[in-house]
Amino acid sequence: MYFQLTGTHVRLLGSMHLFPASNPRLPAWVPNAFEWAETLVFESDALAILPYLKRDAGTSLEHELPADVWRRLDPSWPTAGPLAPLSELHAWAALVVAPTLCQRVVEGVEPRMLRVAAAQAKPHRYLETAAEIAASLETIPLQTVCTGLELLLADLTEPQRTLERMQDAWLQGDAEALYSIATESPMFRLPGVRSALLESRNRAWASHVRGLLDSPQRTLVVVGALHLAGPGSLIEAVGHAVEPIPLNG
Repeated sequence: MYFQLTGTHVRLLGSMHLFPASNPRLPAWVPNAFEWAETLVFESDALAILPYLKRDAGTSLEHELPADVWRRLDPSWPTAGPLAPLSELHAWAALVVAPTLCQRVVEGVEPRMLRVAAAQAKPHRYLETAAEIAASLETIPLQTVCTGLELLLADLTEPQRTLERMQDAWLQGDAEALYSIATESPMFRLPGVRSALLESRNRAWASHVRGLLDSPQRTLVVVGALHLAGPGSLIEAVGHAVEPIPLNG
């Protein structure tokens, strides 16, 4: 998923943040897009969000979740590292992180690009801060978080299946199929989740992207592929004509 904003030096690339471990290959159009760019713009600094995952001292997530959800989730949670312990996380953080614990994955597009950018001293910046991401995710109602976790626990194999199917659609550059697959995921169908993860952030990013339209530098904006698909997409929010770039070109 790769687009030129018509009449500008700006391109949008829809990424996969994580790849299934069974298929870690990077399609040629991704490094080609990187080489085209003089400067890069990413969603956010992934590591910067980590401190925001934790709740205030003295409170416990256990008291916010249904007892059966807690009993199933807590024993499978990491016991060390920035995601531990579960009791110290915000409810929204548990919801966002939990599906990844059910997946067998390797790093996706952004970490690979960032390493090469650092080696080449290619400039990059971000569309949002960690505080802005946290503020968006905090809008997910607690009841929606609980429902999402219950849906996840009802079928722990779903996140891996969905990731693999989405990667297949992504490799073909099929935005319609990608969005359709996502909408089959129970958690994605929860409006509060979809709004916080995609739609509200797209609206916030749109002004930043519009601010790039007159830049003389070749600028590549790299966001998760779902941000470029379906109603309320970043493309729709920016309101500027785009042209698909052939993936085999």
